[in-house]
Amino acid sequence: ADARHHYSNDQPWSADGTLLTLQNTGSPHSVYLDGETYQPVRGPCPNDDAYDDRWHPSYAHAHERIAVNRTGTLSWFDVVTCTQTRRWTLPFPVIGIGGTPSDDGRFIALSNGKRFTVVDMDPQPPFAPYPNRRIGPPVDLISDCGLPGCAENWVSVSASGKYVVVNYHGDHLRVYDVDPGTLAATPRPMPTVYPNCSGTAVNGFIYDLGHQDMVLNPFDNNEDVIVGQEHCGNRGKMVAGVLVGGVVMVRLRDGKVTALTNPTNEAYPYHISTRNSDRPGWAYVSYWPAPGRRFNDEIVAVKLDGSGAVERYAHTRTETSACYRCEAHAVPARDGKRVLWASNWMAHGAGTGSKLVIQTYIVDAR
Repeated sequence: ADARHHYSNDQPWSADGTLLTLQNTGSPHSVYLDGETYQPVRGPCPNDDAYDDRWHPSYAHAHERIAVNRTGTLSWFDVVTCTQTRRWTLPFPVIGIGGTPSDDGRFIALSNGKRFTVVDMDPQPPFAPYPNRRIGPPVDLISDCGLPGCAENWVSVSASGKYVVVNYHGDHLRVYDVDPGTLAATPRPMPTVYPNCSGTAVNGFIYDLGHQDMVLNPFDNNEDVIVGQEHCGNRGKMVAGVLVGGVVMVRLRDGKVTALTNPTNEAYPYHISTRNSDRPGWAYVSYWPAPGRRFNDEIVAVKLDGSGAVERYAHTRTETSACYRCEAHAVPARDGKRVLWASNWMAHGAGTGSKLVIQTYIVDAR
């Protein structure tokens, strides 16, 4: 049994912080808690047919979930009033929400595994407002990828909405430009491909990263970046004048790489989250167990300025072997002062007696 959040790049708190959503293997399948006391508030609405959903990031829509169902519908749904507030019929059924909407909740990219499309959910001048339909043309992400295998893991719009990133199996990342007028997406050529990484520069491929999240970097004029686990096999090596650590940041505009951690005696990072929207400039990282190494089984925050500054929060104490739902997937609250993760509390002598009793834990640094 488990009662835990979804994933590290999915903010569990509503925009106003009053609600916290958890998944539940019992009944109901999801539950909303009070965002401060963590007491149950409500279950899902009976008319909510979401297959996959995310909190709307805007305070103006704080209790609405951006949702897709299995039949090609995108919607906004208020979980307090049980009301569908906006609705779009997509060009094709999609396989879920692979990443996140843009930071303002306006844009989202959705995929069926072979094609993706960009949706403007909240058109602004000079465009007519909703319900004006602004959906970009479908983009084939398979035929021109150029990799030995072009199966897709996920597709997501960037934090600003200027780019789309496609993650192919193996954590090979490709950047597309989004035309602000037509919402058409085209591969963005990069200056170079780094050693041991995949794809070609002309096709828009950047440094391979695992378990990533996207954000705007306040130390670089709010450029769109993606932060993740180093995946080109260069950890501990010099690449383009950079000593590559376990956590790497890549600028989407030109693929520039910044190492955020020092590889010396570093445990291996697992999942990265930048859901701390109201505390820009930090990425939160959960690490694999590695006794004797720095950040062994820890949750830390690393600064996006490349200084190597780190904040240390907690140990996950979760035993994850052959158990996806046991993985910590640490994610900060919007203000970055609380961090939530999943754990069976079995590691490092902390055993609960059952690996499959997976619960939600929160460290509060307020």
